[in-house]
Amino acid sequence: MTSISRVCIAICIIQFAVGFSPSISKFRTHHVSISISQLSARGNTYKPSQQEDRSTRYNNNDNFYDDLDNEFENDIIQQERFTGSINCKHYGECPGCVRDTNIAEIDVIDSARLYFSSSSIQKYIIKNNNKSRRYNRYDDEEEDDEFYQIKIPSPIKQWRTQAKLAVSSASTWSRSAGCTIGLYQRNSHNVLSIPDCAVHHPSINKAVEVITQATQTVKTPAYDEDSGEGLLRYIQLQVELSTGKICLSLVMNAEKFKETQPHLSYLVKELKKYDTKREKDDKLWHSIWVHCNDSHGNAIFARDVTRWHPVDGPSYIREQIPGSDPEKREGLLYFQPFVFRQGNLQGFHDIAKQVWENIPVGSKVCELYAGVGLLGLSALLHHGKMDQMLKEEDTRDNVHSGDTMKGGLTWLRCSDDNPENARCFERAVNSMPMSITGRTPRKFNKDGGKKGGRGGRGRNNRRGGRGGRGGRGGQSSGEMSIKDLMDSMNSDNGGNQRAPESNPEDRVTYMQANAALALHRGQALGANVLIVDPPRKGLDEGVLEQLSLKHNPNQIYAESPALISHLPRHTINWTNDVQTLIYVSCGFDALARDLDTLLTSNAGWKLESATGYVLFPGSNHVETVVVLQR
Repeated sequence: MTSISRVCIAICIIQFAVGFSPSISKFRTHHVSISISQLSARGNTYKPSQQEDRSTRYNNNDNFYDDLDNEFENDIIQQERFTGSINCKHYGECPGCVRDTNIAEIDVIDSARLYFSSSSIQKYIIKNNNKSRRYNRYDDEEEDDEFYQIKIPSPIKQWRTQAKLAVSSASTWSRSAGCTIGLYQRNSHNVLSIPDCAVHHPSINKAVEVITQATQTVKTPAYDEDSGEGLLRYIQLQVELSTGKICLSLVMNAEKFKETQPHLSYLVKELKKYDTKREKDDKLWHSIWVHCNDSHGNAIFARDVTRWHPVDGPSYIREQIPGSDPEKREGLLYFQPFVFRQGNLQGFHDIAKQVWENIPVGSKVCELYAGVGLLGLSALLHHGKMDQMLKEEDTRDNVHSGDTMKGGLTWLRCSDDNPENARCFERAVNSMPMSITGRTPRKFNKDGGKKGGRGGRGRNNRRGGRGGRGGRGGQSSGEMSIKDLMDSMNSDNGGNQRAPESNPEDRVTYMQANAALALHRGQALGANVLIVDPPRKGLDEGVLEQLSLKHNPNQIYAESPALISHLPRHTINWTNDVQTLIYVSCGFDALARDLDTLLTSNAGWKLESATGYVLFPGSNHVETVVVLQR
């Protein structure tokens, strides 16, 4: 298509939208206010010169028209999500949602807008920042003067791919009447059934239906919190997006696995009957786990990881790394039911995208509170792919450069205190191209450890450990039979071994440690970018203290604590080299408190951008990504 034709089509689309769709033009029209001269001046395709700075070349969009079309289309989608209705039949009675329409009009977003518009915060904002106003790239005359941007990153229906639901008896007269599954009604512990929840992934609603019917068939006793009797307390359902299958966790009122019998065997057998009648691509269950929790109170899971028991199916849910191409096998994320996973994993991909877009070329990156490493590995993959693209362009253009790293990250260090996160991380890195990770692929035993590594056998070596597929001994069928369950009831719990640790000399590493300890072990030494994704309570005191320290120009540059071991530890600034701080927050109150501390400290932090993501449409919750520079 010629340049003139594309210009005419673009102008027609813009005029139609602005002239005949007032709601859309009101939502955001200034980024399409472009004159023909502006279009002509920019040309059809961007061609960088060979001498151009690589960071500029790396961040420029190659096709202005495609970028314009994509932004226009995205704005329409956003408008539909902002004004659309969930239309859930349970709304009003169910405690899960506080909004059924206009889902961004919630209290927490109003509070966030007031916070970032206050004079005490405005003075710390970097002015004339194009990154926080990406829609102003083509229009110099009009500015969006609201610093805090709001985005709905996923459809407002069927977005929830992980759910934790309560269980109660279906009858007050008979404990053998099966179970009711749903959410506690407001201000009570009465379980409300929500079989047609509009925000649940369809597989979750189907799984609840099948489980409810199975408990009625085999007469599974539900837990009664008043008497402390009964068995099934909660269920957790996680959807594997690529297959739509469910990883089911049954939370049982028991201390040991053998105490769940014989009811567990009956229930699992009944659940599996559903899949025996289905075609291979239409099966419901990915895997089934049991978690033993005999504690009093409202905690769904006990903290002891040895209380998790694989019953049937693969040990890991596998998901695509954000930004990866499934057909090119660029990498997978690995999840088990006892590691943290976002309830809206698809929507969280947009957050990962914003994170990697704010990481400069060739950065050295440290991620605290990393979980299984989703944000860090997404950035590693994206920058690695850009590095390969630039090298291929150099080859085509006969450009010879001595740079070995043109766009990729120099290194990535992740950490978290859950040892199971480290196991998932290692498998994810192993699934990625060696050209990006710099690692030779490693083989894993079926019990979960690396061959020749520290992983050894898993905790539950009586069933082949967590790394396998639930079989016993030399079995490789991918599941455990009911007979195997019965045979293993009297076995011991096995040992709890440390997760395999990365080689410190690797380009991509993982440290099993809480955030404050990881800093004091030198995780952020030499890093120019720090990513933090803390729980709702916010940053640990030790992390906040280090980030509030003034930059020390006299401290020697070091990427290893061994190089500064001669210095008194209390004089070391463990985040001295960090210039970009990317804070991903799931609790706005804690974020505001931490920002107040960081901005008023002597560390020199300034706000570059703040974006609120309505990650859980219908709820009074917002995830906020804040980028700070110094």
